[in-house]
Amino acid sequence: MLVHGTRKTAWLVVMVVLLSAVMPLAADEFQDAVEQAKAAYDEGRFTEALEHYTVALEIDDSIAELFYNRGNVHYDLGNYRDAVEDYTAALELDDGIGQAYYNRGNARFMLEEYREAIEDYDEALAREGDDEMTFYNRATGHFRLENYREAIADYRRVLEINPDHINAHYNLGLAHVRLAEQLENAADE
Repeated sequence: MLVHGTRKTAWLVVMVVLLSAVMPLAADEFQDAVEQAKAAYDEGRFTEALEHYTVALEIDDSIAELFYNRGNVHYDLGNYRDAVEDYTAALELDDGIGQAYYNRGNARFMLEEYREAIEDYDEALAREGDDEMTFYNRATGHFRLENYREAIADYRRVLEINPDHINAHYNLGLAHVRLAEQLENAADE
């Protein structure tokens, strides 16, 4: 007759044996899902990539890069809210992925969440250093919020990095015009 403690021990032995048989299968399934997701993404099959990344995350949701990659897939599919959620999950696991701040900023921009996008661009710049596209996107966010002085400063920064950036030249001029209109309207009130 087994005593209570011995039943627990027997149960643990059974669980260990079962888990050791299942773990290699899960590891193989995980690796296959990740490899298939990457291949599908590289070939532009985004819906398929999304399915495979989701399978991989169901097996192991502790890997920031998987959330980051699935966030990229969501972004490419136009699922910007889902992209924000995945980039956020990636950053909660590893806040050192500076590109995740930039990409989350882009997704928030597409959702017209300009203030939040600007915060993400700020963080990306703090972590990744001067980047032409991050300054440009942040400038455009400021422009959309009618923060023309900030937009002007960022468009100028873009042009310091790349003097040939045509859109930055155009938007800088437009921001100057809008700032002048804004100041004129404020003086009339």
